Amino acid sequence: MIKGIISEERRYASIPYQESGNNHQIFSDIVNSYGLAGCQDQAWCATYQFALELQMCGKDVALRHWCMTDRYVGYSVFETRDAFKRKGRTGSTPRVGALVIFKRSHMGRVLSVNSNTFECGEGNTSNHYFNRDGDCCAVKTYSNRDAGIDCFCYIDYEQEMNTNQLIASSRAVYEMAHNGHYRYGDSHTLPPCTDGIISCDRLIARALWNLGYTSQPQGGITVINMEQYLLRWGFTKITNINALKAGDVVLFRNNDLRPNAAWHTFILTSFTSPNLVSKYDMGAQWRIDAQQPFTCALNEWGGNRVFYCAFRYGARDYVFMPRDVKAGSTGPSQYLANEILKAYDIKGIKGQDLELNDRWTTGDMAAMCQWKLDRIRNDKINLCKGPYGAGEIGPKDWESLLSSGLPFKAVEVPAKEKKGPSVLLVQRILKANGYKVSLDAEYGPETEAAIKAWQSASKRPVTGAMAYDDWKLILKDI
Repeated sequence: MIKGIISEERRYASIPYQESGNNHQIFSDIVNSYGLAGCQDQAWCATYQFALELQMCGKDVALRHWCMTDRYVGYSVFETRDAFKRKGRTGSTPRVGALVIFKRSHMGRVLSVNSNTFECGEGNTSNHYFNRDGDCCAVKTYSNRDAGIDCFCYIDYEQEMNTNQLIASSRAVYEMAHNGHYRYGDSHTLPPCTDGIISCDRLIARALWNLGYTSQPQGGITVINMEQYLLRWGFTKITNINALKAGDVVLFRNNDLRPNAAWHTFILTSFTSPNLVSKYDMGAQWRIDAQQPFTCALNEWGGNRVFYCAFRYGARDYVFMPRDVKAGSTGPSQYLANEILKAYDIKGIKGQDLELNDRWTTGDMAAMCQWKLDRIRNDKINLCKGPYGAGEIGPKDWESLLSSGLPFKAVEVPAKEKKGPSVLLVQRILKANGYKVSLDAEYGPETEAAIKAWQSASKRPVTGAMAYDDWKLILKDI
């Protein structure tokens, strides 16, 4: 959820948001709407941070993140710091998502960290360095060891998306809309619903936005593009109505089989039978105003709408253990090693290009010798010891080739990893097979295009994303 908060910090800084009077702003009203003290017309740097937390995470989670329960003091910089100290959750090292406590009774949030500096999102400030008396929101850069910093307060954000987080995020969006008296209709803003308007599909759009799914079209996900978007990002399509589970994004259609604005969607929180479900649903004004989640029949509209499908988050990992590679051995491990070496333009015997096949020949052994030699020269790894010859591949050599531990865990790209070893591995394989792609370990337009081209040539569904079955094929069933 920290991704959504960081996105909001940058948005308010880029507008830039400015108070309307002497410390009068929207963030205190947001906190007040949850039944907490928003501290209107007073310094609001801490209230700003807590308001974002509320809208992204919901009241219960936000209070837990800030080490508070019934005694809310989130409007006070130093009382907030003390609440974290009592829980042993303060320190001197910046971490993404941590609150920054400045000695001058000022607060910000760490948005990114570099070797010597970090970016800080702040409210009730100016664009001047270290100012706590301004009237706007800004993003600034500080030294990691700035003398004006009192401490950092660490919030334990879950890093991996799961169904419980999706339900919690949906609840947070419901609270935001319900407490903020949102109107029913189609939001046209990005992030979704920042115009105070929400509908059934914009509930899904904002819930996913809060969890880091920010590459949405203007206005957010709609029932028209929902299937394409969710499948692209690793959700599984469920067509059996009796197989529904909590956390599923459910989609109902009307008589028209083509997605249109009359289709309906919601988040399922429990499923007992087709006759009894609990859900978060922004499908009408009365639903926004009502207490949720609420229980009703799954098909409460009778024949007006029928179940189309559901989408379930649950990316699968494809784990494999490459085998040792010896002279003359054959199999998929040899083929994968060939692909990786060829992608890095490592030459075989007499400078010849490697052939992509599953047999480990003299040329392949020469290429592996060069790979090891390059790494020894660069002090990357000591490969001189052990039972494996210079042209052979053992577990440590595989770690070097794959840039990861063993067994290698290939995760779905980009649904579960947008930057890292899984992205780099698929780039290596694609490049070795002649596709245009950079070996930068980052999923971008070039990598997406290369994956689509490979999928098309392999007669796979063309999504631009590496799902479980794509991995099985490209890794030769290792």
